[in-house]
Amino acid sequence: MAMLITVRYMRASMPFNLGWWGFTFPLGVYTVATLKLGALLHLSFFNIVGTCLGAMLALLWIIVAGRTVAGAYRGDLFVSPCIASLKATAAD
Repeated sequence: MAMLITVRYMRASMPFNLGWWGFTFPLGVYTVATLKLGALLHLSFFNIVGTCLGAMLALLWIIVAGRTVAGAYRGDLFVSPCIASLKATAAD
């Protein structure tokens, strides 16, 4: 369900912010848990699924890291919209 909701908002052009790093943690936990389950139960199904999750995690990490570096370089990553709107109303 969470993945479907995330895909929906990604298609609606969800803007990038540092909160995207929050997507990496749950996927990392599921990856490690799945691989550990495969090792404990000696079932190749969990090893295959865990490997696929690991590949997805690596891809997600690369995307988020790249967008973080690009946003930091442009200078728009650390801008808070709520503070920016306060400065705009104070200037008026």
